[in-house]
Amino acid sequence: MAIKFKSLSYIYDEGMPYAHKALDDINLELVEGKVTAIIGETGSGKSTLVEHLNALLLPSSGSLEILDREIVAREKNKGLKALRKEVGLVFQFSEYQLFEETILKDVAFGPKNYGISEEEANDKARKALKLVGIDEKMFDVSPFDISGGQKRRIAIAGILALEPSVLVLDEPTAGLDPKGAQEMIEIFITLNRKQGKTIIIVSHDNEMVYNYAENTVLMEKGRIAYCGPTLELFNNDELVRKYHLLEPQLVSFKRMLKEEGFKVPAEIRTIGELAKYMGKEVRKR
Repeated sequence: MAIKFKSLSYIYDEGMPYAHKALDDINLELVEGKVTAIIGETGSGKSTLVEHLNALLLPSSGSLEILDREIVAREKNKGLKALRKEVGLVFQFSEYQLFEETILKDVAFGPKNYGISEEEANDKARKALKLVGIDEKMFDVSPFDISGGQKRRIAIAGILALEPSVLVLDEPTAGLDPKGAQEMIEIFITLNRKQGKTIIIVSHDNEMVYNYAENTVLMEKGRIAYCGPTLELFNNDELVRKYHLLEPQLVSFKRMLKEEGFKVPAEIRTIGELAKYMGKEVRKR
């Protein structure tokens, strides 16, 4: 099963003198159960694209198929509340959305809003908080009395407590230190590998994209410039130059080794794999 955008366009302030077409005739297929990154320059349409996935935005024209639902432009689309439970959208700096008096209450708010009992909602909240590494001793602490990194974890737990099938993350590591960013990404990768959740990440961090995303969508001026395997994108020197992509360090290192005569396999994507390969090559020489 796939998520399909069909000739989808979106216009901000449609009908106004200052209308702006943010998405232009998008035809795109995202495979469920995979980790997909969406990259591109600021203003390329990345956030606008993913905000259609849980119907936060509705298409100006065209349609979207997701989780056995079809959202069609200018039609009365039903079941959007249920869709928003299944497709969890984590905004950039989502910690600014915290508002309850305790951490547990904040995370349990979403499930309760979908009609389950307070006891069940609290149970889901505890599980989600444990998943993102928040100690039980903190459950009754105010979400405004903790660090920025902890706030981000709690905001994400609030989405996870809804148990979505698709998790959409808009710059989830923005503003975090390297250790916090690494821990955050590993949470999402674990959800994908152990629970089969579809993970869609909007990011400017090409190092993270290269290391974790199976597929990548590259956007430019509201259109799709590339959609396919991440390795193929960053191993394509022509595309990297054409779209001014910042090369991941490993890609730069592999390119330098090739210039020195080493035939580095394209599928190598970690330092460990490269070190193992180079060890063998050096022994041969």
